[in-house]
Amino acid sequence: MSKNKNSKDSEEIDIEKAFEEEIKKPYYKVDYLDNFKLPYDKLDVSAVIPTYNRCPYKPNGLKKELNPLSWAIKSLLLQKPAINEIVIVDDHSEDYTAEVVDSFKEEAKEKNVKIIYIKNKQKRGNSIARHIGSVPANSKYIIFMDDDAIVPPYASFGAVYTFEELEKKGVNVGLINMPTYFRSSKPSKIISKKEIGKIDFIRGVYATNKDAFPLEYLEEKEKFLDVELHILSSFLINNMNSTFTLCSRKCYQEVGGFKNNVIGRGLDREFGLEVIENGYLIYFQPDPKFQCVHGAYGLKSEQKFEGDDWFRKIGGGISLRKAMESCNRVNKNTGMRISKEDYFYAAIISIFVLIYPRNKKGALKWIKKVYSEFVKKG
Repeated sequence: MSKNKNSKDSEEIDIEKAFEEEIKKPYYKVDYLDNFKLPYDKLDVSAVIPTYNRCPYKPNGLKKELNPLSWAIKSLLLQKPAINEIVIVDDHSEDYTAEVVDSFKEEAKEKNVKIIYIKNKQKRGNSIARHIGSVPANSKYIIFMDDDAIVPPYASFGAVYTFEELEKKGVNVGLINMPTYFRSSKPSKIISKKEIGKIDFIRGVYATNKDAFPLEYLEEKEKFLDVELHILSSFLINNMNSTFTLCSRKCYQEVGGFKNNVIGRGLDREFGLEVIENGYLIYFQPDPKFQCVHGAYGLKSEQKFEGDDWFRKIGGGISLRKAMESCNRVNKNTGMRISKEDYFYAAIISIFVLIYPRNKKGALKWIKKVYSEFVKKG
């Protein structure tokens, strides 16, 4: 029987309806864990944030709330329980980065959170800056976070708790990758777990989908890592991104940290693969209450903010909607912003050099697939 092209398949409609009902449940709210006593007084965590030109406004000026780095720092200072320290690696910025970081030191002192500021003498790139920040990090765990990202109060707790519950089960876990939503505070799609954090060297297939909600969790009843706290179970993935990721310091040091290459992109994916090749495992924690809202500051996009506008409500100083709107103004001299042409070239080639040393045929399949889908079909 032919289907009406103007109507959605009934199964797809059912999935979307099930998701809309699921996401309304109270245990996905970012403040849900306010109602529980948690098993930590403080989190043994150092957050490392590389930054470049993400503070265009003076910290005492009228537009101070529009500095992306301030959102990242503030959200980390609002963590429950508190983390140990925040390491800011300024990759030779030419704006008010130093002054903005300094403006948070009194609040950090009150909350017993140490702030370390390092300024590179020349621009080194995000991954090298992350590695520089990992050196003084003095905690059991390192969280790598982007400088235009915002996380809710229990995000760090969710990462640590997931890591330690897996360890209790005898899992040799190295990384916990947290959900990352682009300019939104809700998942953008519902797909199978096997399509999240996927890489296949033989077939030349690569997909991140860290903004997705697992399809299986719409049906599974035993989907919780902790039934009382209603924390979703994590699952194995094959690649990571560093927008908001927890790594044990032991794993980071054994693997050798972030490397460098001539392309300068995809180094977090390379590090993730080296983690696996050194006998560790990477897990994805998909629980929306541990989300990371990623602004991608300076990148023009048609994406409109969706979901709960929670940041100002918890004391963040700016609404998520306004923050994400400010990210949409084109600015090439910030973060890793580059032209569209350079971005596509770097994104394609970085995946090629990721796959090639591990499977040459798979790398060639990747390039042929890109040529067919991206170049020929546009």
